[in-house]
Amino acid sequence: MQFVALLVFFPLASFITKWVGLNGLKGLGLVFHQGWLRNFFLSFGIGFCFWMLMFGIQLLSGDLQWNGTREPSELLLPVLMIIVGFFMGSFINDLIVRGFVVNLLKDKMQIGWVFTISILIYALDDYWYAGFSLSNFIFSLFLGLSLTYAFYKTGSIWANTGIHYGLNVAYGLFFGMVGSPGTSIFIVKATLNESLVSEVVYYLIPGLMFIFVILVIKFYSQSTYEKTNIPIDWSGRM
Repeated sequence: MQFVALLVFFPLASFITKWVGLNGLKGLGLVFHQGWLRNFFLSFGIGFCFWMLMFGIQLLSGDLQWNGTREPSELLLPVLMIIVGFFMGSFINDLIVRGFVVNLLKDKMQIGWVFTISILIYALDDYWYAGFSLSNFIFSLFLGLSLTYAFYKTGSIWANTGIHYGLNVAYGLFFGMVGSPGTSIFIVKATLNESLVSEVVYYLIPGLMFIFVILVIKFYSQSTYEKTNIPIDWSGRM
């Protein structure tokens, strides 16, 4: 059923975006412009490194307990699930939550409100998978800043999907696919008593990543499909 849903998604998305005047999948930011692959891998490195840093701090603080790695004979299926499953999940989520929402609304309301709506939808989508808690919600809001900003500034899906995919791969190494026991590469166990370090890192890492993305955004290639590289003006002026 999941495979069928993936096959149906792209023609359905193309039809809906043309119907609302977004010019098909291009209107979702699915543009293979010059430098798109560079954007993707640069962002993948950012997302992956920041999340590995977060898990490393949690291991050092004792919030995660290291129990080794899986046997080589057990790695093929988990690796395939992490690489393929998380890419498709990140990619489709970004096409909808950022590609569709931002491009549909950016000419109809102030860009600050567009950012807010996109980030809130992303946070609520995370709640669907991870379960609702105030800390998870705030965490998703911080993370949504990097993803939405990267999409808006580059004009295509690849910069924010790279970040999203990179951090999801790092997550998958430690915890596997969401809701699928036995799909991780590293065997870790969360301790019952989380330290103050863990609580701070949970918000600090996505916050620092957002600052880092702002600093390095000038090194990204920009899509020529639309006007990009326009500073965010929360008053609505472009």
